[in-house]
Amino acid sequence: MDEQFEMMSNNPDVIIATPGRLLHLIVEMNLDLKSVQYVVFDEADRLFEMGFETALTEIIHRLPPTRQTLLFSATLPKSLVEFAKAGLQTPKLVRLDAEGKISTDLKMSFFSVKQPEKDACLLFLLRDVIGVPMGTNQLEGVPEGTGKKKALSQYAAPHQTLIFVATKHHVEYLTVLLTTAGYFVSQIYGTLDQTARSIQMDRFRRGITNILVVTDVAARGIDIPVLENVVNYDFPTGARVFIHRVGRTARAGRTGWAWSLLTTPELPYLLDLQLFLGRPLKHRVSLEDARAWSDSLILGPFPRDVIDQELESVKSMDVEDSSIQSLREVMRKGHGMYERSKGKASQASYKRAKEMSKDPASHGLVSTSTPTHPVLVYKSANGISQAKATEDQAEEEKRATLLRVINSFTPAETVFEVAHKAHKGKGTETTAALMKERRKALKKAVDRVALASASKEEPEEDEEEPTSRVVAMAEEDDIAEVFDAPSSGDKKGNHDYRDSEYYMSYVQKDADTEKGYSLRDGASFVEQARNATFDLTGDEALLDQRKRKQMAWDRKKKKFVHGDGVGADNVKLVKTESGVKLPATYRSGRFEEWRLKNKKSLPRVGETENSRTGQIGKRYLHKNVSEPKQLDKAHANYDRKSRQRKKKEAEASGMAEGDNSAQQLRKGSKKAVLGKRYGGKTVGRVKTELKTVDQIRKARKVAEHRKTKNARPSRKSKGKGRR
Repeated sequence: MDEQFEMMSNNPDVIIATPGRLLHLIVEMNLDLKSVQYVVFDEADRLFEMGFETALTEIIHRLPPTRQTLLFSATLPKSLVEFAKAGLQTPKLVRLDAEGKISTDLKMSFFSVKQPEKDACLLFLLRDVIGVPMGTNQLEGVPEGTGKKKALSQYAAPHQTLIFVATKHHVEYLTVLLTTAGYFVSQIYGTLDQTARSIQMDRFRRGITNILVVTDVAARGIDIPVLENVVNYDFPTGARVFIHRVGRTARAGRTGWAWSLLTTPELPYLLDLQLFLGRPLKHRVSLEDARAWSDSLILGPFPRDVIDQELESVKSMDVEDSSIQSLREVMRKGHGMYERSKGKASQASYKRAKEMSKDPASHGLVSTSTPTHPVLVYKSANGISQAKATEDQAEEEKRATLLRVINSFTPAETVFEVAHKAHKGKGTETTAALMKERRKALKKAVDRVALASASKEEPEEDEEEPTSRVVAMAEEDDIAEVFDAPSSGDKKGNHDYRDSEYYMSYVQKDADTEKGYSLRDGASFVEQARNATFDLTGDEALLDQRKRKQMAWDRKKKKFVHGDGVGADNVKLVKTESGVKLPATYRSGRFEEWRLKNKKSLPRVGETENSRTGQIGKRYLHKNVSEPKQLDKAHANYDRKSRQRKKKEAEASGMAEGDNSAQQLRKGSKKAVLGKRYGGKTVGRVKTELKTVDQIRKARKVAEHRKTKNARPSRKSKGKGRR
């Protein structure tokens, strides 16, 4: 914090900080923020969701009411619409591209895969669909002195791919797998060091690596000039996360593709995304319609024969690199914890996904009879004619139809009956007779089900009158308008007697939309109960007693502690003027020690700023340099002072030639400047903590003298002994 104390003491014009550290500096340094004119909250929705509301409230309370507050957010949930949290006055809303939630130039494709085949599908997608080349993408003709911006604009590869995964264990596993396959890969995740993260990002942006494997930490605030492909290896749990992921491509007028691998348990999240975007879900599309990839969600599987070949190549990689198996096992355990902690989809989506799983071929889910994804034919049709591509698509549909017929084939005779015909009189009569009896029983059951279904349809046919007169039936809206009767529900006769004027549903009308905007599971009961507060005056004492009795887990102490656990280590809280409770350690006096040690002060509001802002003591700056007067040769100390002066001149000449402080110390200099560590003081003025041999020997003698003195008898006891 000493470096930040010095930065704030220099009266900066712009401060870029996180809410927690900025509030700590404000309280510790007792900063006066009356001169602040603008406050900007970047990713404002995320700040409120991450729990920075307490720090933001206290910071805003210390700002002047005349400042201008700006909130920037990619999405607009209801929590951000309530501008009272930010203390805004007369707010104005500016929306860019309010009609569409994602870019119209973005093309999307969703592949239905099985969980064990994800790696094989990813390798096929990268090599044959996207066309990522093996090895590095860096050109040999790039000059060494090329600037960063020029290199990015000219030499960045257009087929660079960004792969989003669930956890950092997925990142490490896919990095090793793709590197073994022959790709140059970069990786970024949350716990990666900032220096390593910058190096990995710079390698990807310059085109040295073609693939960047990241977690959701890179879903925001990342700018890559040329990026056309985003792959969702693990499908996101919320529509908002999906928008941030695919928003990395199709920017600034460019087109882009978003590829998503979808397993059966992740199908409800795709249905939630469909409701959020308002686009149809299809598994068949015409190749002539170029806007179909942007206006609809197209779902389909990979070709079965290609995936089988890729599975064999993945097995060969396990033999080539033994660490892949161990990393895969770690990834599976991490994925299990991720599955238990992620949010849930809506109940309607789970119900619909269950119905779609019963008939996978008609909904584009992975099965033996499902036709291949149309995008594979579309991508391969770039070098051939449109008629040829349409013909290939027709052949693929015929193949799928043939497979469907083969799968639904049921033989007329079983193995036992065929064996009876082939080997008569060899002990097969009993099994053949048993199968005949079984077939008769099953036939009766089938006839019984058909008869029951026919009996349900007969009353509807009997209700029709045999007359030729056609009677026009009144509609439900006309009946309700004339008789003021509640409208009927469905065709089965289930009426809805709810009065819309007095009925209040327990589910919010736009709950699904708001859940899509939220990064967390905002539609769950826990989140809604936490946000819905109803405090009464008489209940505050009871709530305080409950908080004192309850136990909370302390991460630093690794045990349960009393209280609500507010703060990093359950520290004591102090209530400020705005009513916000802050840790008492924010005001520790550390800044006062630093200020007195470095002799600096904070500039006051309205004070004229100059080049010497923050210094204490020196009121005048003397710029005149005068030569030292000559030494008196008749003086007794002439020889000693002349030697000292020559020594200083030698040191000054050595420092001018570039000698560092360590070399000056070896030559015996006691006044070499050591830089910012000692606040600009010389070595001679810094008090050393090392003791010499004489000092240690003297301290021991003093200690022994004190021991012997304390062991002597007192004067009173000596007098009594003499008597």
